[in-house]
Formats: sequence, structure tokens, C-alpha cells
Amino acid sequence: MANSNKADLRKALTHPRTRPWLAVAAELPATFTAHHFWGDSPAAAVGLTLAAGVLTASTWWGGGGTKPARRIHATLSTAVGTSYLVIGTVTDPLDPALLSTLAIGGAVAAGSWNIRQALRLNPDTTETAGQNASETGVLVKAIGNAKVALRGTPKIEPNKVTAPLQLSAGEVTSEDLGNRVKHIAGELGVSPTSIRIVPDPDRADQVSLVIVPQDMLKTTSPWPGPSNPGGSICDPIVIGVYEDGAEAMLWFPAAPDGSRNATHFLTAGMNGSGKSAGQSVAITEALTRRDTVVWAIDPSKGMQTFAPFLAHLDWVEMSMSGGEAMIDALTQVITARANALGQHGYKNWTPDAFEQLGMPYMVVWIEEAAKFFRNGTEMEGLVMEARSAGISVIVSLQRPSATSMPTDVREQLGGALVFGVKGSTTADMALPDDVRDAGARPEAWENRRPGYAYLVAPGVDEERYATPLRTYYIDDDQIGGTLAALPPTPLDPITSAAAGEAYANRTIHTPDSPLTSTDTQEPYSMTKQPTPDEDAARAERELLEKQMDREIDAAVGYDPEDQAAGPDPDIDADREIAPVAADQVWSFGQAPAPKDDKTPEEARGELLAMLDEYRAEQRETLGPRDFQPYGPAGRIGRSRAWISSQLGDLADAGIHLQETDTAGTYRLLYPALAEA
Repeated sequence: MANSNKADLRKALTHPRTRPWLAVAAELPATFTAHHFWGDSPAAAVGLTLAAGVLTASTWWGGGGTKPARRIHATLSTAVGTSYLVIGTVTDPLDPALLSTLAIGGAVAAGSWNIRQALRLNPDTTETAGQNASETGVLVKAIGNAKVALRGTPKIEPNKVTAPLQLSAGEVTSEDLGNRVKHIAGELGVSPTSIRIVPDPDRADQVSLVIVPQDMLKTTSPWPGPSNPGGSICDPIVIGVYEDGAEAMLWFPAAPDGSRNATHFLTAGMNGSGKSAGQSVAITEALTRRDTVVWAIDPSKGMQTFAPFLAHLDWVEMSMSGGEAMIDALTQVITARANALGQHGYKNWTPDAFEQLGMPYMVVWIEEAAKFFRNGTEMEGLVMEARSAGISVIVSLQRPSATSMPTDVREQLGGALVFGVKGSTTADMALPDDVRDAGARPEAWENRRPGYAYLVAPGVDEERYATPLRTYYIDDDQIGGTLAALPPTPLDPITSAAAGEAYANRTIHTPDSPLTSTDTQEPYSMTKQPTPDEDAARAERELLEKQMDREIDAAVGYDPEDQAAGPDPDIDADREIAPVAADQVWSFGQAPAPKDDKTPEEARGELLAMLDEYRAEQRETLGPRDFQPYGPAGRIGRSRAWISSQLGDLADAGIHLQETDTAGTYRLLYPALAEA
């Protein structure tokens, strides 16, 4: 109880409102002491008078960074207090008239400071440069005792205030401010997305606090039409407007002068966030350029997404098997295009490459990409190698988590168009840390504000990364009407030849394919198109045939590139064919029995032997893809499903393998070392 009383007393004595009264009370003992030692000394009286004058002048000089009212008030208080001390020293400090003056005048002075403190309702707006966080209102409440001060006059624009801040070294960073955005927004009574922290690229101790109190994006902006029809894909792609009315632009290819890299894009957003609609604006813009073709995949909402684009996409697939065929073909396409560009001296695709080789830039748009990743489709090589070949890949999904997208793929996506997401964890996955620290909050929108997004990409001003934008509203009639008025861009022979049979046998859509009536809600006549099951079966047959062709070519040592060199001179075309061995005769109606059919025990033994070989290579992780080829042609002689099941069992046992956060990837254990 005693300790509590002492704490309360100390708290009361140190309270800011108590300090003026303590200063008045200290006048009496100070004056009595000075009178006792110097009351009869004229020299001391002169010295005290000069000291009082210097202290009063210093108060005026020191108040130069404050408002005039505060400066005058402090100077007068100092002058009155020091004057009483001088008078009391040379006269009698216990004189009733002098004591009455101290009691009345001191009470007025102390009370005036209490009133000033009580009327300071919003210190952050009444105090200016030179004050620390203890007198900056919002910042001291939202950040604590951090030292933050204005370093200049705030720039006030319509619906935008930019305040330059100076941070005290070692006490607060720009990341600290970014983490307190919600608290600052609460003090100001605005949305967290209205506040951004923009670091100075040259000074870590300086930032700008940008406040946009009114959301100017609430009203949807209709698409104004193509920004540069017939232009080059190297020109900016306009997709919407920022909150201050500036156009939101992105780029796919590298800049011809080397100032900007080509990039792939991650498009993320939850259901209903406007992700597909916003991406449609970018694709429409790209298709209006003279040197661009677009390949597209959507195994989930195919016709809902692609209906107005069908006649204008060079290749479109709306099934898993068809999408895998396209992704498989892209491996050959990248190599062929890169070789052709390199032979003509191009390190990257440029508009000159289109003029010289007729090779257009390619945009590969993959909607609902998580389905392919969960199915084991590998895209690491695609995103790592495609940029230099003049190909940008758009990977669109709802949540770019480790279970939905391999980390190696995500790290190759240099651009991000992030719409509303569900929760801060997803936002952290989709946006870079510095953009999040600057105040980007897509989780605040979720799917309640369709079209709202953040854009992070090469060529975009970094100060815009944390600035909200809203993509234009575009409808199917605008897309179809705009693209129908422009001539299509043909694919060059090098790319089409490398894409192979899957490309040659693709479904070609024309403007007459869809129904003209919009009331039926049927995008095109199914009597003229194969059913989805037939389409899937056809694609699976094509994939199987391609795999068989590759295996046969590898077995006989045939290289397709040698075909152009003519017949092999060592081969005698007139020589009789050798008789076929009995064990090589095919039985029609059933698959031939493999020559070396392993038992399950033998297959498991081979799998464990391969694990030992990987340990010798010091491998850390592996997955089913590391045991290719599958089936009878492979070393294990079993299907991918069998191998996946065995790897899962080994991970459950915890001796040879251990599960990781990435689906289909396991950590390789070293049991022999553990036993030793």
C-alpha cells in the first residue's frame, strides 16, 4: 500500500500539468536563499539582473521553431519569474506585498500554462517543424515514444497530403511506420489503404507520409478504348487509373534501350475480386499491338473468361490435357526462338526482331494455374527461360501459397498485379515486403471492391507500388468490337514448327463460331465442336503418341534435326530387314508385356537404390519427377502414381524421407548417418 501511494505521488508530481505549479512554488526558497547570501551585495544584484536578461533572451531565441503565441508566452513567463527572483533578492522575500504578488501572479502564470495544454486538442496540426514525437499528436499515439519530426512544409493537393518526415536514427525506421499504419489511420479516421509510407531511396532516415483521405476509386472507370492500336508491345499497356487519376501502366517485354527487363506476372486475387476482368483489360491491350500473339489456358472457367477473345487468340485451351499439351510445346518453342534470336545477334526480343524475323512477342495467359501445379505440371523451366525468347507468362490464381505454386516459379515472376485477397498471410505471399511496409493492404478489400489492385513491375515508378489502382471496366462487346477491327498477327514459322502437332491440330476459332444470340448464354454451337470428353481424349492420345515417338527415337538413336541433312550414308536402303524376334512381336488388342517386368519388391529395391544415389549427390529434396521416365521404360518400371504412393509411405515412416511444406516434394534423410 505504501509503495502504491509513493507511486501515485511521484506520478502526480511529474505530470505535465503539475510542472508550472512546482516552478512557482520553487520561487520562494530560491529567492530566500539568494537574499541570504547576496542581499547586501550590489555586484550580486547587477549579476542577477544580467543573468535574468540573458535567460529571457535565450528563451526568445530558443522558441524560434515554435508558433509566435507559444514563443511569446514562454518568454513572458521567463521574464516574470526571473524578475521576481531579482527583486526578492535585493529586498525582503518575506514582505507581505511580495508574497501576495507571488501567490497571485504565480497562480495566473501556472494556470495559463494549464489552460494552454488543455486547449491543445490536436497537437499534430498546431505544432510544426522542429518538435519531436511528444508534441506531434498522431505519431506519438500511433508509434509510441519514437522520434519523428516534420522536415519541411507538407505538400497539400486536392485529396492528398504529403508530409516529409525525419526519423531519429536508431529509434524508428520506415518499417516501424508501415507496421503502424492501422493505428495512424485510426487516429486520423481514414481507411488504412489511404495511408502510405514512401521511403527515400537515398536516405534511410527520411520518409514521406502520404494521406489520401477520400477514396476516389469508388466510381468505376469505363475502358476508354485501346491506348495505342497498331503500336508495339514495347509501348505501355494501360490497365486502369490510380487513386490520384494517373494512368496505371505495365510492360511485358524488355525496353529496347535495356532500361527495363522483360517480366512474367503473378495475378492474384480471391473469388469476386475482379482478377479475371482486370487481366482481360491487359490482354485486350496486348492484342491491339501489331507485334503480339497470345496463347491462353483456363481449365475451369474457359468460356466465361475467353468467350470474347476466342477468335483472336492464336492458341486457346480449356481443358487440363489441352493446357498441359501447350505447356509441353512451349519447352520446344523457347529453345527454337532463343536459337533464332541468338543467330541474328539478339540477346532479347525487340521490335527489330519482329521486323527482321517476323517473330512476334508472345504472352502466355494461364488462368487457374494452381490446378496445373497440384497436378504436378512443371513450369520452372518455362518461367526461367522464356523471357529471353520473347515470351511473358501470366500465372493467375487465387492464393500463391507453397501448396498452390512452387517457390521456384513464384521467385521468377518479376511482376505482380494483386487484387483483393483473404487475409494478411496471402497478401504477404503476393507482395514484396517493402511494398507491404509502405502500406499496401489488399486484404482490406477482399472481394468487396472488385477491380482494386496494386501493381508491382519493372518500369513502374517504385513510389506507385503501394498506391491503389482500379482496373477499367470492360465488357465483351468492347473486347470483340475492338479486336475485330484490327488485323490479326500471324505466328512466325519458327515458333509454329517448334510447337509441333499440338499446335497444328489446335481448335481454330472464328468470329462465326459463337452464337450471335446473347439470350441463350451458349457461347458457341456445340454441334460444330467436339465435346469436352472427346477433346480431352484426343489430347491424351496426342500426348501418348508424342511420348512414344520420343522413346522410339531415343531407342534407335534418331535425331529429328538430322532429317534436314538427308539420308544416313551408312544405311543401305536395299538391305533386307532382319527377322523379328519372337519376344518383340506385338499382340493386337493388348499392350505387349515388358521384357523386364519387375516385381513390386524389385521395384521398391530400385527406388531405394536411387535414393542412395541421390544421397551420394548430397541432394536435399526430391519428388516423383526425379524418378522419370515412368512406366516400363523407366528404371523402376512403375507409373508415376505408384512412385508417388511409395514416396508418401516412406515419408510416413520417417526413415528415408520427410514431408515438406511443398506438396509433392520431400526432404531426403540420411538414416545411415543418424545410426552412426
